[in-house]
Amino acid sequence: MNATPDPSAQGQPEASAPLGTQPLVMVSWDGRGPALACLLCDVAPQFELVIFDYSGGQQTPVLPPGVHATMLRQATECKGELYRALAAWLATRGAPPSFVSLIDDDVILSVSDIHRVLHAGRTLDLHAFSPALTHDSHFTHRFTLQGTRQLARQVDWVEVMMPFYRGELFMQLAPHLGDNVSSWGIDRYLVPTVQQVMGLTRTAVVDAVAASHMRPVTSGQKTYRNGLTAAQESAKLKQASLALLQAHRPDLLGTAWHHRLFKQRHALSRWAMLKQGLGRPLRRWLESST
Repeated sequence: MNATPDPSAQGQPEASAPLGTQPLVMVSWDGRGPALACLLCDVAPQFELVIFDYSGGQQTPVLPPGVHATMLRQATECKGELYRALAAWLATRGAPPSFVSLIDDDVILSVSDIHRVLHAGRTLDLHAFSPALTHDSHFTHRFTLQGTRQLARQVDWVEVMMPFYRGELFMQLAPHLGDNVSSWGIDRYLVPTVQQVMGLTRTAVVDAVAASHMRPVTSGQKTYRNGLTAAQESAKLKQASLALLQAHRPDLLGTAWHHRLFKQRHALSRWAMLKQGLGRPLRRWLESST
């Protein structure tokens, strides 16, 4: 089932650029609490704002004054389904947006932060990028944490938590998403593989903009409606991505990039995640005592 717009809640973005040239930012919503609870609307958005109600309900969100948004509604289990639903909806509108972003509802940042990260993406001619994470955030991959010495850092991939993609890149992901529910494997395997096939490989974490991630990272052990866990979905997309490389870029197999993406461990082990969780209160106590 594709996401469908809610005509009663649709609005026009503040930017006057025609659809297909301006960026689109989708923020997820549980359909119960305040919409955009973690997004500080400090300035008028210069992008098309979409709120995705993943409960599939009919509650009308109360938005900050002067903020307009298009509502999409579909009951989903996890973010992989949001990728497919958004791509299907965008396919009905013609030319894709210049950039597409999918921001989780537990990510704290501001509209002006989004403007800054989009400006960095345009200026640096990036194809996939993301704000950095503050060091008190819940995280899985240490490379996502904010650095202090540069505007942006080249990386091999960015997480699905708050990615920004070139519009044409995002639309090319859709045929390869399969029945992925969790979104595991989309960021680590599929996106960078499609980037290599398309020649859109400029990827970075923008350290000049930092966001905070509020909820703990899921374990990956839940079984979704397709009968797979997140870890199994990731393994499935890994094999599909390797098949794409074999078909379109076999020259990359065996390279250092291939080793980093498909062989090197990035996620924390369970023991490392436990130590990280135990260490967070200690770090906060030390910070407060100095």
